[in-house]
Amino acid sequence: MKRFCFAFLILLLAASAIDAQITIRPGGKARKNEEKTKNIHGVVLDQSGKPIVGARVLIRNTKDNTSRSIITDEKGSYNLRGLPPDVNYEVRADFNGSISDVKNVSAFLDREDNLLNFQLNLAVAGGAAAAADSVAELRTFDLVKLKASFEIPRAVPAPIPAVLLLHGYGEDRKVWEGVRTQFLDRGWAVMSLDLRGHGESTSKNQKPIQASTDWRTSPHEFPQDVDPALDYLKAQTRINSRKIVIVGYDVGANLALVSSGKFSEVRTVVAVNPNAAEALQMAGSAQDFHPHSALVVTTSPTEGDPLKPYIKEPSRFLTQPVTGGTAQAFQSKQLVDAVFQWLKETY
Repeated sequence: MKRFCFAFLILLLAASAIDAQITIRPGGKARKNEEKTKNIHGVVLDQSGKPIVGARVLIRNTKDNTSRSIITDEKGSYNLRGLPPDVNYEVRADFNGSISDVKNVSAFLDREDNLLNFQLNLAVAGGAAAAADSVAELRTFDLVKLKASFEIPRAVPAPIPAVLLLHGYGEDRKVWEGVRTQFLDRGWAVMSLDLRGHGESTSKNQKPIQASTDWRTSPHEFPQDVDPALDYLKAQTRINSRKIVIVGYDVGANLALVSSGKFSEVRTVVAVNPNAAEALQMAGSAQDFHPHSALVVTTSPTEGDPLKPYIKEPSRFLTQPVTGGTAQAFQSKQLVDAVFQWLKETY
């Protein structure tokens, strides 16, 4: 009888443990109803085996087509934790034009810890970070080849403020020539970018592409161009990588507003002639649209008013005549003075 009671007690305890869904972790600690996650980590090395500081690692969730990027630390390491386990991931690394092959982490691989190391041949890509007055070649996560001009002012001590210039639809980076020199004269590093399908940014995965008006509202086209541009600027050792400014016109203005709030390193933005409806669609939804600091310049209050509920302080809305394209709009001394006054107050 005693043996029967003892056996029954053991069975009862075992059933209780299963019902409680207790998982014993290494080290003896138990967690109830534990949800598994995946971690992806590793190092990025150059062709000689040395760690690359400031390399970008992009991780794409193939289930919802979203991507995240992380910059390698002083040891060339990256570490992204807490990823959903039931998803296929595509991972690659890039630095200064050198791009790795894509590696995959399968949803069917029941492993919490996933080590992915990358090696880049910087000699082929051109080596170290670009010098002043250079043309930068960037890659987006969806393999669009972007071209940009990048210049650092002479004899300016670090950390140097940096601005990213984004042109309007149907234009290219050359429209910023007058504005570029004014920023340089004031001690700013300047990057002017050819958005995809414009200027010299006309190939995707080695196939030609042409800009489409549908891209004006797509969250999967122009928004992907900002990430590698910001990563390039952050990799420049003399630049203040935690405080970058974006100035945009037309579709570039919409993109600047979307980027403000999405990227923590964006200090403030200037949006000239934006379109509120297009900016909201480009962000994906109103929930994803949270500009945190912006100077907005429109031709009438009715064009700027729809944006006011979304932009956090500090913000300023100006009404000025805005005609023609980027180059013509920024010929206005009143507009240029307003831009630099805004940056003086908010940077």
